[in-house]
Amino acid sequence: MAIVGYMGCGKSTVGRLLAGRLGVGFVDLDEAVARRAGSPVPRIFAEQGEEAFRRLEHGELASALGGGGARVVACGGGAVLREDNRRLLREGALTVFLREDLRRLYARTRAADRPLRGASFEEFRRRYELRQPLYREVADLTVEVDGREAEEVVEEIVRWLGA
Repeated sequence: MAIVGYMGCGKSTVGRLLAGRLGVGFVDLDEAVARRAGSPVPRIFAEQGEEAFRRLEHGELASALGGGGARVVACGGGAVLREDNRRLLREGALTVFLREDLRRLYARTRAADRPLRGASFEEFRRRYELRQPLYREVADLTVEVDGREAEEVVEEIVRWLGA
């Protein structure tokens, strides 16, 4: 299972809780990329650029979805930008899109060390609007987060799974 959505929507938090609830492994894609590169994500962006990060991200996504055993994969917010990643998500996993209000996300991500959080609200909104149709394209389930607690979001996903 994979979880997608814009930065700050709760992918990692929900993913960890969901994996625990289902008794399966958990992979945070950004953490996997950082481990593989031996460098934090912001440094990868700063020193190697976004394209280098996206190549690493693709390799880790393919590995996480293709490896044996059930797991929940929390994807980075931009993983859906690559068509080959969208194909992996459509064909290799049940994918949940965590949709959250733009203004709530913007407020939540201001203090975070996120390379693409955007310097202005307009830049943040532009990136959000570009990605929304891509998240919907890969989603088997869309969950409206609406500021709810992560446990409540997990419960909705578990009900949908019938688990």
